[in-house]
Amino acid sequence: VLVNNAGILDFAPIPDVDVDRFRRVLEVNVVGTMLGMKHVAPSMRRAGGGSIINISSNAGLVGLPSAAAYVASKWAVRGLSKTAAIDLGGWGIRVTSVHPGGIHTPMTDFGGGESAWARRLPLRRMGQPEEVAAVVAFLASDEASYVTGAEWSVDGGATSGDRGIFDQ
Repeated sequence: VLVNNAGILDFAPIPDVDVDRFRRVLEVNVVGTMLGMKHVAPSMRRAGGGSIINISSNAGLVGLPSAAAYVASKWAVRGLSKTAAIDLGGWGIRVTSVHPGGIHTPMTDFGGGESAWARRLPLRRMGQPEEVAAVVAFLASDEASYVTGAEWSVDGGATSGDRGIFDQ
């Protein structure tokens, strides 16, 4: 099992994007994900298969204001995961992407507590890292033996419809 979970975030509206910072986000979030898959695939092939779970974001399913680099990188992880599922499936390697959003971590702690944004989610709260981990554990398990190329949203319903939850 490989879980690609490294990621960085940078905020800037399009007119203010710093190209070097944009590239840094792509290097960590996209190139890092590709390198993890590239280097684990041969050993998984020799083992007769495996599971690669790429952590994207709900920003890989929708746009977010002032997060061009992050959004672009997470859409790229989504597409990279689908391509890897096709390329590696014949070797018994399953590849999926998980799209968390609104998970209470140091990266999303903008002052503590439940934000007004979280209260607009269909589930009306932030998620916990353990809730994402449970989905990852399932995808890593033999119970998910016929799951590949799939996207798993773990975002409290943020991407389920047009509720204006991403409005500024």
